[in-house]
Amino acid sequence: MSAGLIIAMSLRQWGLIDASMDNDASVETVDGDRRQADLARSIRRAGWDQIAHWTPGVPGSGSWPPPDEVVKPELTIAPWLLAIDVLERWAASGDRVGHHDRAAQKRELRELIISRLQAHGVQIH
Repeated sequence: MSAGLIIAMSLRQWGLIDASMDNDASVETVDGDRRQADLARSIRRAGWDQIAHWTPGVPGSGSWPPPDEVVKPELTIAPWLLAIDVLERWAASGDRVGHHDRAAQKRELRELIISRLQAHGVQIH
């Protein structure tokens, strides 16, 4: 795996990514792109590995820190780009069903990720 980019955020923010990736993986598995579903799952696993120290098959592993703790997930560029797309997709969905606060949180996180990627020279289209 190539070197990743660390973007610091609160665990609460990472939870938005984790939940959005879970939703996206489910939808893409049934009605879409299997590769995107696999990438979404890999993003979730990367978070579990780094944040919760999750170990498959080990009961009790995976305790997450408090919601306000700063975490530093490390992903390569492609997963970060998927994260910004998925956050927008699920924010739009949230707006449609009246979950405007949660949608706003996802868009705020999306902008944070975009600004950090751009600071590292990544072009966002």
